[in-house]
Order: sequence, then C-alpha cells, then structure tokens
Amino acid sequence: MDYLEKKQELLVEDKNLLPINRELIEKALNMIGSKSNVEKSIEMAKIIRFEMGYGTTPIVAALLADAVAIKELKINELKNDFGKEVISILDGLERIPKLHLDKYLAQTENFIQLLLTITQDINAILVKLTERLFHLRNLKYETEERQRSVAQEILSLYAPVAHRLGMYAVKTEFEDSSMKFLNPEIYFDIARKLDQTKAFRAKYINEFIAPIQETLEQNNYKFTIKGRPKSIFSIWNKMKKQGVPFNEVYDLFAIRIILDIELKKEKAICWNVYSLLTDSYTPNPKRLRDWISSPKGTGYESLHATVIGNEGKWVEVQIRTERMDEIAEKGHAAHWKYKESGNAESGDWLARMREALENPAQNDDESVEKKNLYSDEIFIFTPNGDLRKMHANATILDFAFSIHSNIGETCTGAIVNGKMQNIKNQLNNGDEVKILTSKKQRPKHEWLEIAKSTKAQNRIKRALKASLYEDSENGKEIVKQKLQQLKMDFVDSNINVLTDYFEFSTPVEMYQAFGKGKIDVLKIKKAFVKEEIDNETVKKDMFIPDTSAEKLLEERPDYLVIDNLSTLDFNLSKCCNPIPGDKIFGFVTVTKGTRIHKKSCPNAKELYARYPYRVVEARWTKEDFDTAFTANIHLAGYDALGVTNAITQIVSTELKLNMRSINIKSRSKNQFDGIIVIDVHGKKELNAVITRLQKIKDVISVTRLNKL
Repeated sequence: MDYLEKKQELLVEDKNLLPINRELIEKALNMIGSKSNVEKSIEMAKIIRFEMGYGTTPIVAALLADAVAIKELKINELKNDFGKEVISILDGLERIPKLHLDKYLAQTENFIQLLLTITQDINAILVKLTERLFHLRNLKYETEERQRSVAQEILSLYAPVAHRLGMYAVKTEFEDSSMKFLNPEIYFDIARKLDQTKAFRAKYINEFIAPIQETLEQNNYKFTIKGRPKSIFSIWNKMKKQGVPFNEVYDLFAIRIILDIELKKEKAICWNVYSLLTDSYTPNPKRLRDWISSPKGTGYESLHATVIGNEGKWVEVQIRTERMDEIAEKGHAAHWKYKESGNAESGDWLARMREALENPAQNDDESVEKKNLYSDEIFIFTPNGDLRKMHANATILDFAFSIHSNIGETCTGAIVNGKMQNIKNQLNNGDEVKILTSKKQRPKHEWLEIAKSTKAQNRIKRALKASLYEDSENGKEIVKQKLQQLKMDFVDSNINVLTDYFEFSTPVEMYQAFGKGKIDVLKIKKAFVKEEIDNETVKKDMFIPDTSAEKLLEERPDYLVIDNLSTLDFNLSKCCNPIPGDKIFGFVTVTKGTRIHKKSCPNAKELYARYPYRVVEARWTKEDFDTAFTANIHLAGYDALGVTNAITQIVSTELKLNMRSINIKSRSKNQFDGIIVIDVHGKKELNAVITRLQKIKDVISVTRLNKL
C-alpha cells in the first residue's frame, strides 16, 4: 500500500469513531510526506484512531513524533501550526528516550511516577504506548539480543501502564508478544496445546452456552455470547501460581455475555442475567466480582462470576453491556462516545487517566479513595539516570544532602541540564543534576536559609556544630601551647584576661576565632603586659599582713563546716561563686572574715602557693540548702525564632526556678550568646538546669560561669 492509500485509510469517515479534524491531520501528513519513516508514523496514527479510539490531538502527535525524534522537524517550529497541546505531547515524548530505563525494570511504580513527572500531557504516554506496540509488532526484524531487550522493557514497564489505564487489549498484546521473545519454548508449548484443544474447547463452550442462550432468548434479551481462552501469558501465570500443568489450570475457559440494553437498565439487567446463569450452573461465591456497583478506577465495569460447568470444569463468565465492553477494551477513551457533549478533546478523561496512573490501588477489588500523590513533589535525575524524589521547592543544596552528607557539606554548585548553577537555585521536575564539590568547602550558617528540607537543615546544623567544636578545640590547643611558651599556666584567670583583651563574650568564642586563624597568636603576650601590673596592685590591697592572719587563725577551727549560712563569719567569693556540692576551701582575711572559694577557682593555685597558712579546709554538710545561691550560666547557639522563649519556659515554668536576669545578644552569622542568672539550691540542681538547656534544638553550648 503506497503513501496516498495509507493517508486515505487514516482519514476515512467512520461514524463508530470519534470525529476528527481532517484539515489538521492532513497538515501533519503533508509535513512528514517527504520525511523518513512515514510508514511507521501513519501506522501509529492508525493504531491510535482505529484500535485505541483516540481523537485528533494524539493522532497528530503520533504523526509528527518520529520526525521530531530524528531531528527532521524541530518542536519550536511546530507550535503555530499545531498548537500547545500537540507541542506538550512531543516535548514529553522527547524526554522519555533519554532515561536509563534499565534502572526501572524492577521498579514499575517508580517508572510510572517518572512518566508523570516528565510528561506534562498524559497524551504523551498514550502515544508512547502506541510506539511501543508498533515496535513490538515489528520486533521480528531485529536481532535476538535486541528482541529480548525490547520485550523485557515492554513487559516490565509498559504493560503495567496499559493495565493501569484500563487498556486491556493493549496490555494483553504486550504480555503475550513479549513472552514470545522472552520465553519462546513455554509460549509455543502453551499455544500448541491451545491449538490441539481448540476443537474440544469449541465443542465444550457451545454446550456450555446452549442453556444460557436459550434462557436469555426466552427473556427477550438482545445479546452476544463470546467464548475465548485465557491469554497465553495469563495461563502461564496461573500455571506458576497454582503449580499445576496446562490441563488443570483454574477457569481456563472464559465466556463473555454482552447485552444490548439502554443505560438506565444496565445494572438491574446484568444482575438478572447473573441470576439466570446461576439457575443453570453452580457458582463459586468467593469468585464473584461486582465491578458494576463499584467500577475500577479505569472506568472498567463488568460482573464476573465463576461457575462449574460440565465435567466439573470451572468457567469464568463476564456479564456486561456493549458500552461496558467497549470501555473494557479501550479504557477511558471509550467514555468519549457516551458523554453528552461529545467533546473528544475534553480534559476530563485525561484527568481520570492521570488519577488512574497515580493510584496503584485503582485496579483493586475494593473501592479506594483517590488523591493526587505527587502534587508537592518533583523528581530529579542524577547523571547516571537515577531518580530521586524531592519536595517541590528543593534547591541544589537540598539535592546534594539527599545524596550523602559529605556531598552536601562540600557542595559548591551543580551542572543542571548542562548549565552551571548556584547552590541556592531551585530545581524543577525532570532536571538532570550533577553536583560539584570541593574539599575546601565547608557548611556556612547562611546555608540554613538556602536549604528547604528538614533533613538538609538538620545535617547542616550538625555539621556547623561539629565545625565549631573542631575550631574551638584547635584554638584551645593553640592558646594552651602559646601560654606554655610564655611560661604561664593555662587557668581560667589567664583565659578570662585573653577573652576580655580580644573582646569576646566567652572563651569558646575566642577559641573558635583562634582555630579559624582570625587572631594572630603573637598578640597573646601583649594581653598580659598591662595585666601583670594591675594584678600586683590588686594583690597588695587584697591580702592581710602575715601576723594578723596568724592571730585570726588561732581563733578558727582547723576545719570549716558550712551548715548554716547565717551563723558563720564567712563570705562566698565572687570570683568563682561556689554553691553546695562544689569542692571548697576557706581563705582567711582580717576585715572580711573567711572567703569561700571553689578548689577549681582560677585563683586557687596562687592562694595555696603564696599563702598556705591562710587556707582552711571546708566542706558543705549537705548538697542542697534551703537558702538559694546565685549561679551564672552562659549559652551559645543559633539565633532562631523562639530560643529565648524556650530558655525562660524551661527555667521558670518547667523547673520552677527563680531567674534573676537574662541577657541574650545576637551575633554575626546567625548566632547568639547570652547569660542567665538564676537561683539554685546546690550543684545537683544547677547540673540539671544545664543538662536540660543543652537539649534545646538551636543551643550549641551551655556552661557555668565563675563570674559575670
């Protein structure tokens, strides 16, 4: 048949088919008339029109698709002639061959999600099914290796799509024809047995039908009865599932009763025919399927019954109307003929088909609630063709962290669809993304604003905490080594001098600066030049003459027991703020009684060394007192909304402690630090407060301060 004959065959008038826009189809035919593979394009268009029952838009797209695929036509040059609907289909079709489909052979659900992601128009999937059907019918001309590869792809990926859309005729052809290439011995063995039993089956079916036909005629029904064997693929599956040979396959025979009745009487008459059927044959109630009262998501309607026929053989009987039968063969496309509007290009059927694809349970026996599963999701591809599901507003940084924490932490950007892009750029459905990394890259606080997913944000926070800790530890070691070079002790008093000199709020913040190399380590010596002079002045004013101290000690016990704070002449030193539970000692003065210090006080070592005769051992009689002691706590962390409120809620409401003051300051890089002053009754209570505050999400560190 030449080109003109094929063209006329495609454009033939047929009242049983949807009306078509002949002018638009002829325009497409003329455009591909001199192109390659014209025969394939027309055959695909014929399948779409005559076998599947679709209208103008997918027909035109099928005609143009092959020329677009081999670059004989360009999509952007076709919009004015054929409109955005056809262009949308062609664009979706162009994306599919770029996928690494071998990765999805065992992941049908992911493949369906993939198709929905990269094809904006569901028509593109219909045309793709048509192209696969044409290829399968001509697969005998390919090499054996190519035959098996294509057959496996169609069986694993496209047959389930056809099934989901209710295109059962296409699905059956996909399965049987693919099996012919994948398992030829089994296929032809079953086919041979079907042929050998053809006469027997025909005789059996005629005998089975006879009483039903007589009963239906007596009730004046218009009907057609068809007898057919199961498909070869279906028989093979039953043999495997039931573990039986061919001649013992359950319900090997199938009968279809198709009724010619008006729409409003369909349900009642189908059930009446079921009643007449069970008058002649015994049914298996467990095998009754009512898809008339509750149609499948594809629109499939039918009443299925399995009865015992002659010789004890099971026979499946399908009871349906002509309308139901056409829908069963063609899926949603057949709904067009029964719409009052008769609008073949209506978007309603497309929406239903998308819903059928999205819902993996739509072919289940039970009715399920339908919903759009993927409206808030996008699907992104790696250069290797792997598919990753992301939230709709995901950035390149989110994608990097979804692959691996190390990839995210070292991400510098990405190549998206062949173009370099920044880490903050948002991704779109179907993007192919190659993440770029650098060993020198480290997470930054501003990344918390870029990342949209909770997973990425948590990993960034964790990385920042680890980075701060690493910087702090490195800086601490730097300071310690420098002090040793200067023959100075690494004690709190010296660290406080450095913290004040370099104008940091906390030692941790100072250590981090040293760790990042922001402070010249040579400046440490300068911090102590003026301080040494001031300390001498303070020491002269602070300590009493030796003779006075000796006189005072004669009136003191060797061991100071602190039991009642109101009856002893002592004061708690403000340089270290001791509280019950701390290990302590007393230091005797003339005018101010005995000062109580922590043994870990920054000044303790010097006091023991220079004035041992003024030191008195001391201890608390219990860990908690009725009297409250003042404690100073330093906090540092991320300046997130609600942090201050969380701190006050824990201290005041949850732990029910008196908070004397709270001072929280925002710092650079979205950080904060602050000091709270609270009343506690002992070290045990203070430790509980610190432990609880450390659990706040955005808090990095909680430490006790000796003084404000």
